[in-house]
Amino acid sequence: MKFCLKRVCGSVLLTVASFSATAESVLVHDPYVREPVPGRSMSAAFMTLTNSSDQAQRLVSVSAPWASSIEIHTHLHENGVMKMRQIESLEVPAGESVTLEPGGLHLMLFGLKTPLKSELPMTFCFDNSECVAHTARLFSPM
Repeated sequence: MKFCLKRVCGSVLLTVASFSATAESVLVHDPYVREPVPGRSMSAAFMTLTNSSDQAQRLVSVSAPWASSIEIHTHLHENGVMKMRQIESLEVPAGESVTLEPGGLHLMLFGLKTPLKSELPMTFCFDNSECVAHTARLFSPM
């Protein structure tokens, strides 16, 4: 298990063949990163977070050695226009799952070090100072 101190996470890679990792209370299921458009250094990541504890957990940061920054984003409808907005954290209610998917909640990835590899280490940190390292897969829609 890896812990975060003051929202700064170390990097320890825990890989499981089924692409599912566990911290003390949060499971990260099937994370994937959309391959960036050629010539662009940004993309998005998607997954399902499952909270197996009896208390809400709040995702406060995500980091990766292959991205300069990662933000948690949501989609909003404003005056008939769909807009993405950064949110400071993402609550995963006790005993429930939250899915990050295209057109909804997602992680925005900036400053990508391309070309990306097929397996991408990421570290997810929560407000209880718990972090989980995981490997996302690279997904090419083409």
